[in-house]
Amino acid sequence: MKAVCLLLCAMSVSLALCACDNSENLKKVSTVVLKAFEQHYPNAMNVDWDKEGKYYVAEFRAPYVQSGAPAQGIPAQTFEMEAWFDSSANWRMTVIDTDYTLLPPVVTNGFTASKYGLWRVDDVAIVELNGKDPVYILEIEHKGAERALYFNARGEITKDKNGLPDSYKDLL
Repeated sequence: MKAVCLLLCAMSVSLALCACDNSENLKKVSTVVLKAFEQHYPNAMNVDWDKEGKYYVAEFRAPYVQSGAPAQGIPAQTFEMEAWFDSSANWRMTVIDTDYTLLPPVVTNGFTASKYGLWRVDDVAIVELNGKDPVYILEIEHKGAERALYFNARGEITKDKNGLPDSYKDLL
């Protein structure tokens, strides 16, 4: 019985600390950045803010329909995303954690035709950049080795990184 009480107390404290962390992070974000985020992502859910260098990063879930995809009558799926804003509230990029099957065919064809085509795809991200073409990042694995492949909109590998990406900041 004591173990159950201790477990419940620990869980309550953890939940309280999580709630405080988010409100503390929110206090550090300027109102102009918050307003820009809300205008950019009005349907965002479970928003949590962080600071990465000079950028404010909102981690959240939201519906996402890739540009050019038919949206009529199809309910949008929600995905985990990171939206990056500078201190002047300018949107810089959004990272969308998505599924391999939702990538444009030119990117999946580029991957399967590459020397890594038989490697297993672990994670996929679409990075939408302000004023630039999107970048498609595939985290792949084969026999214990991990790589991150960066593809452009033409399905060409633009970066082949040993290991996994540390941050998306280098795309800005």
